[in-house]
Amino acid sequence: MRVRTFPARVTARQIGAVVRFLPVFEAIAPDGFVHYDKPTKRVGKTVVLGHLMYHPAVCEFERACYESGLVQSFDWGAWSDEVRKYIDDARLLGSADLGICIKLITAHLRAERFCEGHLEGVLRSGHINAILRRLKQLEEEAKSNARTGTN
Repeated sequence: MRVRTFPARVTARQIGAVVRFLPVFEAIAPDGFVHYDKPTKRVGKTVVLGHLMYHPAVCEFERACYESGLVQSFDWGAWSDEVRKYIDDARLLGSADLGICIKLITAHLRAERFCEGHLEGVLRSGHINAILRRLKQLEEEAKSNARTGTN
């Protein structure tokens, strides 16, 4: 039986495929990540919401995360308490390793599939940008180590 390790091997190219979204997201105002295709309206006692539409860059980011292999298989639902710690204390990301960053991205993108708007919240709060900043830092450290021959 083959034991799968987490995270699966990740290259600087894979990381770069998503880190490139950092300046794009930094240029989007917090309320610019989503819009509703129809305005909210009231029909009798029922409130009818429009469909949530993400900024095209968010859709590209999501696709890049999946296509690059940064969304990896693990029990992300059971890890939700850990995710909450990283959301609540941004300083924790400063020392997060690659595995933690991948788990956070995976958990957020998977949560969006079950709870529309989850991704909006972590984008608006700057949490996704913080993850991308940490990934960029890890990528730069890996490149530097490769140039100098250190680990």
